[in-house]
Amino acid sequence: MKAIAIPDAAMTAAPPVGTRLHIPFREAFLVALAAGLGYGFDAYAVNLLGLLAPTIANDLGVTVKTIGLIGSIFLVGYTIGTVGFGILADRIGRRDALGYSIILYGITTALGGMTKSVGWFTFLRFLTGIGGAGELAVGAPYTAEMWPARWRALGTGGVMFSLYSLGYIGCALAALYIVPRWGWQTTFIFAIVPALLVFALRRMIQESVRYKHAREELQKLTEEEKRRHPKVSIWKIPGAKRRIVLGWMIYTANACGYWGITVFLTVYQVRVFHLSPADAIFNAMLFYIVQVVLSYVGTALSDVWGRRPAAILGALIMITSTVIAALTNSIQMFLVFGGIMIGMLGWLWGVSDTYMSEFFHTAQRGTGFGIMVGGGRTMSIFAPFLFGWGIEAFGPTVPLLASAGLWILTIVAYAMGPETHRRELEDVQIG
Repeated sequence: MKAIAIPDAAMTAAPPVGTRLHIPFREAFLVALAAGLGYGFDAYAVNLLGLLAPTIANDLGVTVKTIGLIGSIFLVGYTIGTVGFGILADRIGRRDALGYSIILYGITTALGGMTKSVGWFTFLRFLTGIGGAGELAVGAPYTAEMWPARWRALGTGGVMFSLYSLGYIGCALAALYIVPRWGWQTTFIFAIVPALLVFALRRMIQESVRYKHAREELQKLTEEEKRRHPKVSIWKIPGAKRRIVLGWMIYTANACGYWGITVFLTVYQVRVFHLSPADAIFNAMLFYIVQVVLSYVGTALSDVWGRRPAAILGALIMITSTVIAALTNSIQMFLVFGGIMIGMLGWLWGVSDTYMSEFFHTAQRGTGFGIMVGGGRTMSIFAPFLFGWGIEAFGPTVPLLASAGLWILTIVAYAMGPETHRRELEDVQIG
C-alpha cells in the first residue's frame, strides 16, 4: 500500500530514508535492547498485582473482586499514559519520552510497597499505569524506526516482547523467593533499582534517525518559507480513521485478552486445580518461558510470511488453546494448553506492535500508535473487573472460556488491513 499524500508539505516531505541512510545494526540493537529492558521492568512492575493477588488481597483485607477493581483502575492509567506518551514522543523525541516513562513507574511502584492504605495503593497503581504505558507506546515505534525492513518484526516485536516476558519471569521469581522472606512490599520497593539502571542505559543510545530527519526537514522547510507548518491533525489524514479502527480492533483483543487472563492466572489455578499460590506462580513462570520462544516464532514468521497470515494463524491457535485450557479438568492438560495460550500472547502482541508502528508517518507515528493501542486499552479497563466478577458469580472457567471469542476481532482486523512486511516504512505509512 503506497503512502497517501496530504496537502501539508511538511508532512509529505518523506524522502526514502530507509534507502538513503544506513543505520548500523549495533545502534538498532541497542535501541531495541534499551526499549525492551524497560518494557521488561514494566512487566515486572505491572504484573506484581496479578501474581500476588491472593497475598495482597489477604494483607489489605479485600476480596478478589476488589483486586480486579484495582487492576481496572491501573488500566485507566495505562490507557491515559499510552495516548499521552505517544503524543509526547512526537513532540520531544523517543529517547527523552522513554526516560520520563521509566522514572515515573519506577518511583510509583516503589512507593506502592510503602503503604498499607487501599486508597493510596490504588492511586499509586494508577500512576504506575500512566508511566508504564510509555514503554510500549514509545518503545515500539522507536525500535521500528531503527530496524531494517527485512527483520523489523523480529526487532520490534521479538526482542522487545521477549524481554517483557523475561520481566514477568523476574516478577515470578521475586514472588517465589522474596515474598516468603521479606513480604510482598519488598518486591514493589525493589522496582526502583532496575528503573534507574535502564534510565542510565537510555541516556547512552541515540535518538531515532527517522525522527531526527523528520524534525530537520520540518525546520528546513520553515526556514525556507519563513512560516510555521503546524502539524496536521491525525484525524484529517486520508485513510487514517480506517487504520485507527483496525488498530482498535487488534488491541481490544490484545489488551482485554492479556489483562483478563493474566491478572487472575494464579487465582484460576488455585481455584480450579487447588494448587498453592507458590505452585501457581511457578507454573505461570513456565508459561512465560514458552512466551519468550513464541514471541520470536510469531514475529519471525511475520517477517518471512507476512504480518496478516502470521497474526491470523496466531489468533486461531490462541482460540483453540484457550478453549481447551478452560474446559480441561486435568492439570497436565492445563499446563500444556495454558502454556500455549500464554505463549501466544507474545506471538500476537509482537506482530501487532510492529504492524501498528508501520501505519503512520514519523511525525505522527507515536501519536497514531498511542491512539490505536489506547483505544484497545480503554476497552481492557473493564477486563480485570469483569473477570473478577465472573469468577465470583460463575466460577473461573466461564470468564476464561469467554475470552477466546476476543480473538475473532484479530482475524477480522488483519483480514481487512494492508500487508506491510519487508517494506520500508516510507512505502507503507500514511501522513
